[in-house]
Amino acid sequence: MKRFIQVNAVLWLSTILSGCGIGLGIFPYAVNHNIKPYLQYWEKEGITSSARQSDSRECGSTLLPTARGQDDISMAREGMKHDKASYDHAMDEWQRCMIKKGYRFAGNCNSESAKEQPACGAP
Repeated sequence: MKRFIQVNAVLWLSTILSGCGIGLGIFPYAVNHNIKPYLQYWEKEGITSSARQSDSRECGSTLLPTARGQDDISMAREGMKHDKASYDHAMDEWQRCMIKKGYRFAGNCNSESAKEQPACGAP
């Protein structure tokens, strides 16, 4: 009986440590199944998905296809340097444009880097 308990404990421990237990619902908080494309976090009363996509394009984004349609965005443009500073500047401009159009960001603004973005209240 003692041997059975030891083998069982080793099997459970190896399952948990290898990460295989996550899919079994043992750690349901560790897996987020409600991930939305970034553009869907921008809300405006009475707006449709296609109108939000159109507004996003007008603000300078390139829409990327996702499983639910074209709701993820890219700020890469022709002639744009492909470095972090250029991307951040383009993203800030895009966020300010979306805010001017009446959108509100409903995503997470808790991290330090997020607080530096116009979507989370930065100038």
